[in-house]
Amino acid sequence: QDDDAVALQNLEQLMTEFFCPETTNERKRTIERSFQEFAGQIDSWKPCLHFLSSTSNHYVSMFALSTLETTISRRWPILPWEDRALTRSTLYTLSLERDVASFVRNKVVKLVVDIARHDWPHFYPDFYSNILQLLSHKHTRLLGLVYLRTASEELATPREDLPMHRKSELFRLLSAQVPLTLDTLTVLLKETTKLQSRSGTVTPPPSPTSGQSLAPARAVLDVEGLAIGTSEVCTATLEVLAHLFSWIDVSGSISTNLLDAIFSCAKYHDAMNSKQIEMAVQALTTINELLYRPFCSPDATDTLLLEIFQNGIGLFQLMERLDSVEESYMEKMTEFLQLFITNHMKRMESSSKFPVNTLLEVLCHHTFQQASTVNGYLRCLDVWTTLLESTQSRYSAVALALAERILQKMSFKLNARVLRDLDTESLDENEETEWQHFLRCNIECLAKIADISPIPIFTLLYRSWREGLIIFGELGAAVANGQVILLNDTEASNVHAHLRDLASTTQALTRLYSLFIGDQTNIDQSLAEEVVSQTLEACMFARDNQLYKAAIQPSAIVIDLIEVHSQLLASLQAWCHWIARRSEKAKEALCQRCIDSCVWATTYTASCDHSPPANLIHSAIHLFQSITAILKPILWDQPTFRNLISMGTYPYLKSDTIKVLRRALINGIILPPGDAATRQRLLGTMILALSAPLGMQGQPVPSESTISITIIPLTQLLEDCASSSTIIKKMLHSCLESIINRTLELLSYVIRCQSICELLLSFLHSAFSVLQQQLGPEFMQNAVQGMLQLYTRENISAGPALDQLLEILILVVSAPSNAFKAFVPSVTNLCLGQVWPAIGNNLSAHPDTTLVLLKLFHSILMHRWQYFYNTSVLRTLGHPEEDEPVEHKEELVAILEAFGQALLQSDVNIFRQSLQSLEQLNIRWRLYQRAVFKVHLLERFLMALFTVLFQQSHNLLADEIAAAIHSLASVNIGWFFGHFLPTFLTTCEGVDDMQRVTLLENFDKSTDQPTLTRSVLQLISDLRCYQLCRPG
Repeated sequence: QDDDAVALQNLEQLMTEFFCPETTNERKRTIERSFQEFAGQIDSWKPCLHFLSSTSNHYVSMFALSTLETTISRRWPILPWEDRALTRSTLYTLSLERDVASFVRNKVVKLVVDIARHDWPHFYPDFYSNILQLLSHKHTRLLGLVYLRTASEELATPREDLPMHRKSELFRLLSAQVPLTLDTLTVLLKETTKLQSRSGTVTPPPSPTSGQSLAPARAVLDVEGLAIGTSEVCTATLEVLAHLFSWIDVSGSISTNLLDAIFSCAKYHDAMNSKQIEMAVQALTTINELLYRPFCSPDATDTLLLEIFQNGIGLFQLMERLDSVEESYMEKMTEFLQLFITNHMKRMESSSKFPVNTLLEVLCHHTFQQASTVNGYLRCLDVWTTLLESTQSRYSAVALALAERILQKMSFKLNARVLRDLDTESLDENEETEWQHFLRCNIECLAKIADISPIPIFTLLYRSWREGLIIFGELGAAVANGQVILLNDTEASNVHAHLRDLASTTQALTRLYSLFIGDQTNIDQSLAEEVVSQTLEACMFARDNQLYKAAIQPSAIVIDLIEVHSQLLASLQAWCHWIARRSEKAKEALCQRCIDSCVWATTYTASCDHSPPANLIHSAIHLFQSITAILKPILWDQPTFRNLISMGTYPYLKSDTIKVLRRALINGIILPPGDAATRQRLLGTMILALSAPLGMQGQPVPSESTISITIIPLTQLLEDCASSSTIIKKMLHSCLESIINRTLELLSYVIRCQSICELLLSFLHSAFSVLQQQLGPEFMQNAVQGMLQLYTRENISAGPALDQLLEILILVVSAPSNAFKAFVPSVTNLCLGQVWPAIGNNLSAHPDTTLVLLKLFHSILMHRWQYFYNTSVLRTLGHPEEDEPVEHKEELVAILEAFGQALLQSDVNIFRQSLQSLEQLNIRWRLYQRAVFKVHLLERFLMALFTVLFQQSHNLLADEIAAAIHSLASVNIGWFFGHFLPTFLTTCEGVDDMQRVTLLENFDKSTDQPTLTRSVLQLISDLRCYQLCRPG
């Protein structure tokens, strides 16, 4: 005892010194080493028990508890019985003491539960009865709840440091205690809420003039012992219930009494203090945890769900009477509706007792009256969307009213105060501003409603749209008269609201275009005709009067006019699909009007005064691209079109707009019907204009910037033609052949410039991919041979250029023509002799190159297997695989070893690529059965996969890994059970012979895939458990 007292005194001094701000880092490291040396001693747990019962220093307490935790987790099973009993009783007694800090008490409770993980019920039979006893006394109630919560966390869903059979046993034991536990918690919750209703918590606050203090009320609230209020006890009880609900079988376990008690705590009322609000929010969290769970038993479940719903409706009705509600509570109520409708609505709709109308009323009121934030409102829209998707016909009665309310919410005329605060600049992860996200969510919900009631919703939006269009026209007419318009604040605000709403309803109407191109015969097509016709008129009006530079003050109105014009043009893109289904005559007329409404923007390719803003030009050219893709007009004789084709560059357009314009032009050439010679000539004109800066073969090498600017659009052009007909590809080939040769020539000059090399190879990759048939085997052979010689001469370095070269080689190796099989030796030589040495030492440092190289190896083996096994089918049938002659064996082994190396990488994509390739090769060529694999690689690959599972580096792929292990083990299942598994376990450190025997005995020897994969995963889990719990 004297030694322990001295040790405690020294430890307290060291702890005080360690946490003192004046202590140097060097001294701290010295003290830390002392702590580690002490904790590492085999009997360090003994003085720690004395420290805990004798110190008031929290640092010392936590150090002693951490040391004991190590002993319990790693050495508990080998401690003598007396020592285990002493540790358990000391810790349990400490948890009952009143003056222990809460964080220390929680840690003590955790250690007692850790002991129970090992000993309950055999060596610690009164563990659970102690918890129930604690719950039954006022002064230990909160402590009992801490124990119960910890037991639920640690025993029902234990960590991986327990073997599988013990996890199953604990779950079974704990499940058996659930009915009694829930009854106990129900009584506790009811008692505590009664105490709360009688206590000072509902006493009105004292008059400010009375001088009375609130202290006496607090004394009434305190329960004996831990000085804790009833709200806190209720909150703790609810937290325990929430965790229990996450794993217990809820069907048949939840009584009406328990539900009533939880909902009683969830009631919200005026004058609640922060603790009571916290309790109410926790009560809703507990209820929602219940709704997350699937309900199995039909009869009991329907009754339970109905009770939950009716109680929930009561909470909503209470909220309706309140002036304000805490946002966190509101969010939980929205979540309640979301979970009920998403997880249980389909089941409840069929019940005659379920009040659907009540649900609709509550949801409507909650969405439009109570949801006080934008995010809260949008979450409610998600709930509506889910509801409308489930069974549409039942909700047609509320469709129009719901759409009207949504239209009001997204209207600046009616909701400007909220909408003007939405951010219109910062982009989220979906590349949307806050306003765009808000608008899209509203429009998508309107589209869902329109699925139920199409014409009324379309008509509703159309009326609103027409109203805005009239304002747009009136404003435009005033501008057309040459007036300078000055608006006062009220007028400007009114006009701004109408124009913003016009832009919004334009998007909403456009979203519904698909109603008019489906198979529904009852849809009035004249509605679509009116919208399209008026949209075209508005676009022409805006164009003719150049509203983008209108003389209006304030200037913000001009920005609104530009936005409306842009949205009208964008809407025509969608309506092109409807136009395409009109009669030929109507289609032709509407198509020409669409062209007239947008092609003017393409004339602003040179600098001029007052050119339209970039976003307006982009919208117009996007429409032009849609017209050429969907309506396919013949523009070949139009001067504007021919002029655009002959221009190689468009210096005054933004790069993304240029990309769209070029796609529109290539569509205009290759998609419409027409004379082949003319099409060929136009295609040649465009390609010549694009490629001219590259020069012809033999001419001086252009600058790197010139190559870059020229080659990118040519690559895009090829990709745009990837799905074209053979006739178009022949034309493309004749136009591009000289450019491909020029690119091959330039490659040797820019080989040391990674970025330019990548662009040239990217172009060649697209050319070989799109025009493979047209270029022919001989041309591609010569081209690739030249590239291989070039890259063999140069020092190879990992990077995008090399990636592109490997992608080209994949194309060549995978090509069906036998002409390319001659390449296999030079390709494997480049990969194994040049590329692999450049990246093989550190694959994860070059993930992109590694992935492409693995794909190339996969292609070589998948498509050129005969390079290694060049035997006829008959001969193959006559020989077992072991006797099969292997050609180029060293190369085959080297490629397979590369796959093996990839299995050891931390990069999950590299690992997945290798695993999938091996499995596919096994299915296609029975790879694992081949003698070369069985002799050289089988054991190594199995060892690699077992190691990866054990290290948990790729947990998401655990099932795929186990399935691959089954494929590998099936090669020789007797060898797997009798040799491999014992060998693997022998290599594992921290496992004794007895544990190895146990692991092998517990391994189910069934050979079917489900059983074997389950056995493998269980073996790994138990192995990790033994290692985590090893002594020392």
